[in-house]
Order: sequence, then C-alpha cells, then structure tokens
Amino acid sequence: MPVGASCAPRSTVKHSVPDGLAAGNTGGSIEMNVKGSLIGAGLLLMSAGLTPAVADTFRPERGVRCDRAAQICYDRGSPSVELTQRYFGRDAARLLRWNLRREERERHGRVFYPEQGVRCDRAAQVCYNRRGEPSVRLTGDYLGSDAARRLERRPEPDWGHPNR
Repeated sequence: MPVGASCAPRSTVKHSVPDGLAAGNTGGSIEMNVKGSLIGAGLLLMSAGLTPAVADTFRPERGVRCDRAAQICYDRGSPSVELTQRYFGRDAARLLRWNLRREERERHGRVFYPEQGVRCDRAAQVCYNRRGEPSVRLTGDYLGSDAARRLERRPEPDWGHPNR
C-alpha cells in the first residue's frame, strides 16, 4: 500500500440528493450553496432572537413603524393602540389594549402612558385624556370595565365638562 493511502474502501455510488441538487466532490451546486446560506442566515437570526418577520415592517408616517406579523404599530418606539387600529383594524387594537393592560398589571409602576397624550394611574384607577380630564372610555380600555364603572359613579369635579 502506498504511503498516505487509506484502508477505507472507496465508494463509487453517488447518493441521490432531493430537488435535483448536485452531490459529489464538486462541493455542491450553486443552488445548494445558496439554499444552505439562506438556512444558515435564518438560523443566525433565530439564534439572535430575531425572525424573518422582523423585516416585515412598514413606516406609514414619520415616527411610526408598523409590524405586519405582530399587527402592532409603534409611535416613536412605543406601542400605539390608536395607530394599530388605523392600520390593522379594531381587532388588532383590542388585542394590543388587552396585552398592554396585562403587561402593566405585571409591572410595579403606578403611572403608565398607553398612547400619546394618555396617562393612566393604577393606584387611582383612572386614565386621563389628552386634555388631562378623567375618561371613562380610556379607563375601561386600559384598566378594565370595573375601573370604568367606578369612575362613572364618582362625583364629577366642577370642571364644566363630563368625565367621558
């Protein structure tokens, strides 16, 4: 046996590769290399906590980014119920509202801002509209129907306008 030769038998049988991809000592076809690269890129994104759906976003207006896969719109990086409803509809907005309420219950902070100009106070169980007035509708949306009913029964301050 010559020096450097192997004792292992050499196989002359070519194994079939699905989808017509080339196999053998050529390193594979260009198609196989491209598919392998795409799979590798997908695995890399997934390992970084990202998925290809991350790339499925659009910017309908300045400062707004909407994610088609999650059906959520963000206003300067914060989820926006109002913009989500505008671009994805009522059901997507309701789901976002519910998720925001659930997420906020899990946090310890007292005040949160679910959309631009709206402030909610967990301790007082009230949300305020853009004019700073208590709002039954916003309170119901972000703190639940029980909080909204309690707010509705509160005596109104003498501001000259209802708490709706």
